Amino acid sequence: MLSEYAVEPAAIGADWKTFLFLIEKFGVDKGRLISRLPSKWEKKVIQEAKASGVPDIRMASIVERLSRSRFKMADFGRSYNPDADWIENAVREHGRRPFRAIIYRDGAKPCAESLVPDDCSDESVLFGAPISRNVARTANEIADALLVLSVVAREIDIVDPFFDLRPAKGDYIGPLAALLAKLAVAAPAAKVIRVHFRSHVSRPPDHILARDAPAQTNGILPPGFILELYEWAAIPGGEDFHDRYFLTEVGGLMIGAGLSAQGPAESAAFTLLDAGHAQQLRGRFSMTSTVYARVGSAVRIDAKGNAVLF
Repeated sequence: MLSEYAVEPAAIGADWKTFLFLIEKFGVDKGRLISRLPSKWEKKVIQEAKASGVPDIRMASIVERLSRSRFKMADFGRSYNPDADWIENAVREHGRRPFRAIIYRDGAKPCAESLVPDDCSDESVLFGAPISRNVARTANEIADALLVLSVVAREIDIVDPFFDLRPAKGDYIGPLAALLAKLAVAAPAAKVIRVHFRSHVSRPPDHILARDAPAQTNGILPPGFILELYEWAAIPGGEDFHDRYFLTEVGGLMIGAGLSAQGPAESAAFTLLDAGHAQQLRGRFSMTSTVYARVGSAVRIDAKGNAVLF
């Protein structure tokens, strides 16, 4: 549903029309992300455009569009040897951890999962990117479906009105623990994960949540990660709090049946959101929200099990 592509800088940068065509094919809401291979991938694209004689007015547009396209690319922690050419690096990394495809300029096909720009159409098996699918409601399958988006994000907002740390209320900890375990390997940089749930008379007050949450989440947070828990109430006459989302600063997902693990016999529809829509939804759960009302204090838990109200 969200795939990583290796795109040769020469394949996208050497021709203005090809650049325009390809850059618009990527983004979280398109289901495709360009791997930063190397980490300064945008600089390599600009260098290739200059070397190919792209006119100055077009160069300025390429630079500007790249600056506006930062959420179309992501650093997945790929290694890059500057003494080898780009294709060699891409093929090596593909063998270590496969891309969905390698997009290359021309010449011999570097591997079976390779495309030239002219073949990058939605009809292509390697380039087609469905923006929604059903995900089995097991901890591992839910975590896998959320992993790529989580890797590229710095802040994550989990929105589920029924989220509850108490085991009797459903298995919400299992998918969260599985995702955090995968993130610890794939993207060890610390992240803030905020969980937003709906207020109810059966929920414990904030000071009891702060007391019990460290034991309920014991050991699932990687070093440096922070988990924050927020309770919200609908405003009379305003928006209902019912839908479930997985939101980040780079995009988000709408999740049909929720984020609890119920077993392989059940599934939930995961659908990528339009980028702008995802940010609007995040605003509903910000400190300045006028859509929902904060209830009590939030709880912040660190990887050492310390909990504070704020």
